Amino acid sequence: MSASPAESPVKRIAIFGAGGGGTSAAAHLTTLGFEIRLYSQDESALKPLQEAGGIEYDAPFGKGFTKIHTITSDAKVAMDGAELVMIVSPAHLHEKWIRAAAAHLTEEQTLFVSPGHTLMLIPHVLRDCGIKNPVYCETATLPYLCRRTGPTTCRISRVSDFMVFGAFPGRETERLHKIVATVYPSVQPFANVLETVFPYGNAIHHPAAFLANTGRVEATGGDFRHYYDGITPSVGRLIDAVDSERLRVAEALGARTMPFVELFWTMGYTTDAARESGIAYEAFHQSEPDKWIPAPPQMEHRYFLEDVPFGHVIYSELGRLAGVETPTIDHIIHLASTALGRDLRADALTLDRMGLSGVTKERFLELLENGFGD
Repeated sequence: MSASPAESPVKRIAIFGAGGGGTSAAAHLTTLGFEIRLYSQDESALKPLQEAGGIEYDAPFGKGFTKIHTITSDAKVAMDGAELVMIVSPAHLHEKWIRAAAAHLTEEQTLFVSPGHTLMLIPHVLRDCGIKNPVYCETATLPYLCRRTGPTTCRISRVSDFMVFGAFPGRETERLHKIVATVYPSVQPFANVLETVFPYGNAIHHPAAFLANTGRVEATGGDFRHYYDGITPSVGRLIDAVDSERLRVAEALGARTMPFVELFWTMGYTTDAARESGIAYEAFHQSEPDKWIPAPPQMEHRYFLEDVPFGHVIYSELGRLAGVETPTIDHIIHLASTALGRDLRADALTLDRMGLSGVTKERFLELLENGFGD
C-alpha cells in the first residue's frame, strides 16, 4: 500500500535532518508526490544537495534522481505552509531540532518524530519554548533501513512494513494516526509515547553486541559484518537477556509491546523460521537486509553514544520507576562507560532531564495519557 497526496490532508512536508533517514524520506516521499522541504543546520550536508537540486536514490521502489522542492537552512522557510513537520534524526539531536521548530510551529501543523522514543523529552522542551500544552506524535523506528552513501546519494534497503506509532498526550493518538497514516500507511497505533519507547530495536541489541565485539572493532577497524559475524550464539543470549528485562519493565508499566524477535519479524527483517526460534541469534543470522551491514570502524559510535544513553538508560530509569530490577542492562551501561572512558549516564535521557524528577508511577502514567492540562 502506497501513500498519495491526492488522498491525504498532507501535501507539504518539512523534513528536519539531512542524514540517511532525512535524505531517504525526502527522496521516497517526493517520488510519491509530496512537496518536500528539507532542512538542516549543517551547511556541509546541505550544500551538495542544493547544488544538485535533489537526491540520487537506490531503493526497492526504484533507482534514479529526484528533485527536492526546497533545500534550506532556514527553519521558517521549510515549515511555512507545511501540514506535517517531520523530525528525522538520532535521539541525541531531538532537543536541537525541536527548539528550531518550536518558534514556527502552528496549532494546525502535525509534529511527527521518526524515530522518536525519547519519551517525555520533547513535551518538556516544547513547554520550555513556551508551548503550554504540547501535542506531537512519533514512531519507534525509522521508516527505512537506509544510509546516506555520498554527498548527494542515499540507499534504501527496505521500507518498513510496520512501525509502532503513538502520540503525546495519548488521547491524541487516534486523531494523529489518521493523518500520518496517509503518508506512511505502515504506522500502527499504540497507546502513547511510552509504547514507542519499548520497540526501539537498536537499543535492545546494539549496546550488547557492540560491547561484546569491542576488541574485534579496535583490532580490525570494523572489518567484519556487525550483525552476521558479530552476533554469535553467546552474544545473542546477551541480547535475549536485555530483551527479557525490557519486557518485564513494560509489563510493570502496563505498556503493550512484543519480544524483540517478534518485532524484528513483524518489521519484515527476518524469516518465519527465526521467528519460531524466538532467539536473537537466529533473527540476525536469517536477516537478509542486515546480513551485509559492516561493523563500525571505532568505538566512538552511535551504537554506544546514542543507544546507551537514549536506550538502555531509559529502560533502567523506567525500571526504577516501576520497581523492576534491570541488572543486565545496568551492567552494560557501566561496562560501555568504562570501555569509552566516560559516563554515558551523564547526558543521558533520565527522568530528571525529562522534567520528571520525583514523579510517581501513577502521575507519570496520567501525564502520558492526558498531558499537562495546566
